[in-house]
Amino acid sequence: MRSRHLLDSFRHAVDGLVYVLHRHRHMRYHFLLGAVVLLLSAVVRASRTEIVLLCLAIAGLIIAELVNTAIETIVDIVSPQYHPMAKVAKDIGGAAVLVASVAAVLTVIGVFVTARSISTVAEAQSRPAPHVLHLVLVGLTSIIVAILLAKLWSGHWNLTKGGLVSAHSALAFFCFITVVFIAADPIVWVLAFVLAVLVAQSRVEAGIHNIREVMIGAVVALTLGGLLFTVLRMRGVG
Repeated sequence: MRSRHLLDSFRHAVDGLVYVLHRHRHMRYHFLLGAVVLLLSAVVRASRTEIVLLCLAIAGLIIAELVNTAIETIVDIVSPQYHPMAKVAKDIGGAAVLVASVAAVLTVIGVFVTARSISTVAEAQSRPAPHVLHLVLVGLTSIIVAILLAKLWSGHWNLTKGGLVSAHSALAFFCFITVVFIAADPIVWVLAFVLAVLVAQSRVEAGIHNIREVMIGAVVALTLGGLLFTVLRMRGVG
């Protein structure tokens, strides 16, 4: 019974995230910029500590936006007419977003605008190559953001069922392309590909997606994943 309640809580949380993404354009920009920042962190070969700081800054900004939206929604329900204290509540929520935004910007500047980062851009081998887990984090974030934006901009609210792009197919084929770049055994490649195809097939057989939608998901994953691993392998990964 507890697991069912946890699953329901997770679904409600996802519904809240979808609502904010659908109603607030700036939230979509935050997700997109977050993915770009993580991608750049791999390009400049950010250290483990820098990656953690960037993730915390991105998460803090998104959390502040979510809290601000919740405050605005509650205030609109409780006080549909103008009230000075309602304005104060909304202003405080906006202030939280402002503080989180400034902290995020300062964190990004602190990570990227440094002598080490500049020297890394100038000399590709001046810092240790990104860890494979860093690349997987960047890839998964890019795939998820791309799927979120594609579904929301196409007017589809449900992120796990239906829509222009099959999220399950995209994630499965991203796992496949990751295996190709980190494993040396072709048999492992074939097994990973078969598993990805089975995931895509299950979405079609369940009637959740059609062949075109799972193919789009596969193409998105293979393109983003392939570009990511190829570019960073050229910079010395592996």
